[in-house]
Amino acid sequence: MKKIDISTWNRREHFAFFRKVDLPFYNVNTPVDITGLPEFVKSKSISLNSTLIYLTIQSMNQIENFRYRIRDDAVFLHDAVHPSFTHLKKGEDLFRIITMDCGNDLMQFDRDLKQAVAESTSYFNFSSAEGRDDLVFVSSLPWIAFTGLDHTLSLNRDDAIPRVSWGRFLIRDGQTMLPFNIRVNHVFVDGLHVGLFFDEFARQLQRILEQS
Repeated sequence: MKKIDISTWNRREHFAFFRKVDLPFYNVNTPVDITGLPEFVKSKSISLNSTLIYLTIQSMNQIENFRYRIRDDAVFLHDAVHPSFTHLKKGEDLFRIITMDCGNDLMQFDRDLKQAVAESTSYFNFSSAEGRDDLVFVSSLPWIAFTGLDHTLSLNRDDAIPRVSWGRFLIRDGQTMLPFNIRVNHVFVDGLHVGLFFDEFARQLQRILEQS
């Protein structure tokens, strides 16, 4: 993690402009082509949800705007971000929040995620997230092929942690399309960066599928 010198930062004017806005957050909803991924995860006996979390984190780590955070009016750039996600244990109807680190190996991440879920003993155990802002909040809605979605809102306009959700995928004309939502803070993330994220997501997905 490094501290940014705002006085020489090329984003200083945008940073100052959007920090004056009461609610600088915005959502983008779009279908994402994940053709081949459900079959891939089934062949590897890994979770589709954990794979999507992994792809999201790997993609955001390639784009530094998703790794900026504000602390006491200073800007810091994290080396990497990690997931904090909701999960339903089998047989339960109340979700848990799991926070864990994400490395660069999908198979290991899937194993670690399953272990973290199995070992969780409470719904809201924030000990692993305490004092951290190097996170991405992730939740899935596999029951709904939504076309739009919003998130619970913190009124802290300096909250720069991205929120990500996806829904039930649909197969149309031979393509597997996943409804995908991302909420970001305009202080750091513009539409360009959201576009770069989805481009990177597609590249990361293709890289995984080529391993099959």
